[in-house]
Amino acid sequence: MRSAGTGQEDTGTEAGSEQRSIQSVVIGFRLIAALEAAGGPAPLKELAAAAGMPPSRAHAYLASLRAVGLVTQDGEGGRYDLGPRALSLGLAALGRLEVRDAALDAMRRFRDETGESVHLSVWSGQSPVIVARLDGRRNVSLAIRLGFALPLDRSASGRIFLAFLPEAEATKAGRNLRQEIEAARRSGIAITDGLLNAGFAAISVPVFNHAGDLAAALTTLGAAGHLDIAPEGRTAAQLRLAGQAASAALGYGLVRGQPAAR
Repeated sequence: MRSAGTGQEDTGTEAGSEQRSIQSVVIGFRLIAALEAAGGPAPLKELAAAAGMPPSRAHAYLASLRAVGLVTQDGEGGRYDLGPRALSLGLAALGRLEVRDAALDAMRRFRDETGESVHLSVWSGQSPVIVARLDGRRNVSLAIRLGFALPLDRSASGRIFLAFLPEAEATKAGRNLRQEIEAARRSGIAITDGLLNAGFAAISVPVFNHAGDLAAALTTLGAAGHLDIAPEGRTAAQLRLAGQAASAALGYGLVRGQPAAR
């Protein structure tokens, strides 16, 4: 575009138009944030106040957000809520979070707080497989290999999958094992001592995804007698916190009405 009588491009007008467009996006998302914070359907006046704008202006923005499915309204003049497009965008973002990447910060904090090693396992279709590990400060002679498939019955990680993953639970057998699995399900923790490797003990906790399904098991392994395997001990408490943090990083607890932790 050129200004009359100058022959020069009116770059100021273009820049101003672009700036107004960007500002409109920011303002629109103030209303989205207000809806998110409301925790349920909310009236126009409440949303306008939360977004810091007059109701008439908020109404115009909400109409545009409704047009693209980010917002819904319960009838003419009714309350507003997040729409199906907002839900699909949120689920798409959650689905792209890799379990390993989401859990690494929690794993590092556990390792730094306790000095113990920690590893993460996911379901392979038949058994848990180790996909990430962090070594602790202790010299542990037993090597934890990435890609190692853990037995369901004799590993703490396996028992977490038996307790919380229906596909794995279908394989369990034996009365004693059933009792162990039920105990792990009730307490949210599995502990083994010398079952998989003589002289080594392990503690494992679940990691849940945004849908509340088991995504992984977080496990610490150490020499028997050195690793504190008391269910209410400090190591178990720190591992529980790490499992909760990893679950939160995967979106667990974000779905309305879903508990923040198990």
